[in-house]
Amino acid sequence: MTTKNRTPGLGKRIASVAGATALLVAGAVATAGPAAAGTNCDAGYHCVFWIDFSTAKHSFFNSDPDFTNDSFEGGAPGTGYVVNDRVWSASNSSTGGYESHYYKDINYGGGLLFCVNPGSQVDGGSQLQPWQRDAASSVKLKPTTTTPCF
Repeated sequence: MTTKNRTPGLGKRIASVAGATALLVAGAVATAGPAAAGTNCDAGYHCVFWIDFSTAKHSFFNSDPDFTNDSFEGGAPGTGYVVNDRVWSASNSSTGGYESHYYKDINYGGGLLFCVNPGSQVDGGSQLQPWQRDAASSVKLKPTTTTPCF
């Protein structure tokens, strides 16, 4: 009968390394999700709407400290109007996980009106309070925060 030379515990060490590697790969796959899509807003953008999601919109790829030089577009009702103080609804299709934070005044002043999570939207007619509609003047994109958002 022949005995083979084996390194004690080698099999356990290989299994342990393989298990740890599998956990790391599974964790990476679990955290890399698809792009979040909000209503009527292209991937990677944060969109505001004149009234609801079927009216004119303006899309933002980055933060914008001043809505006074932005206009609604799209040929729907509201096209051509200046965005400043005319936002009723918003949608977030962030591909980078950014929340959309809308402020009352330009340069992110006057206090936070509302915010929208990636892949979500807010309908001003049914979800925003009257004081939150027709008031946004700037948007700041932020990584995930503890602020409750739509």
